[in-house]
Parts: sequence; structure tokens; C-alpha cells
Amino acid sequence: MIKQFVFVLAVVFFVSTVNFAQDSTKKGLKDPHQTVENVNQNKENFTKEPWNKVCPVKGNPIEADSPTVEYNGKLYAFCCPGCDTKFAKNPEKYSKNLSEDGKKFVGKK
Repeated sequence: MIKQFVFVLAVVFFVSTVNFAQDSTKKGLKDPHQTVENVNQNKENFTKEPWNKVCPVKGNPIEADSPTVEYNGKLYAFCCPGCDTKFAKNPEKYSKNLSEDGKKFVGKK
């Protein structure tokens, strides 16, 4: 009976040690507030909305799941995959195809 108790105690000690080692870093325990801060910073990056409503390459309405490209501090969305590649090759040309508010296509199709 004592051997079983010692064995269970050793297993509990080992599992506790492994769990503690996973929660620590070289400087000590992880800071739970830092993790929350990192999540909030990442959340801001993902919630950034594109400023345009039409594709700067073709003039079609943008799709929600289409790729985006950041240019001059603005996030541009596109109507389809492929338009982002064209835009990235010459962003100055294609950015001029949109109105000031990004809601209308003013370039040539």
C-alpha cells in the first residue's frame, strides 16, 4: 500500500513539474497580461477594414474574402484574386482609378 502511495505521489510531482516548466520562461513565469496585450494588438490588425468599395483594377464591387494590399497607409481590397497582384506591380496607376472616398471607379476599364 505504501509503494502505491509513493508511486502516485511521484507521478503527481512529475506532472506538476512538467506543467510548471511549460508556464515559465527564462525570466520566470509568463506574464498573463502580456498575452492579453498581444491578442489585443493582433485583433486590431485583423479588424482593419478596406477603405475602398470597388476594385481599383477592374471596377467591380470588392469581395469580403478577397486579398488586400496596403498602400500609402490605406488598405485596398479587390474583386478577385489576381487583381491584388496587378495592383502590387503598379499601385500608383491603379490607386488613381478610384474616387477620393474609394466608393466609385473613375478610371478606364
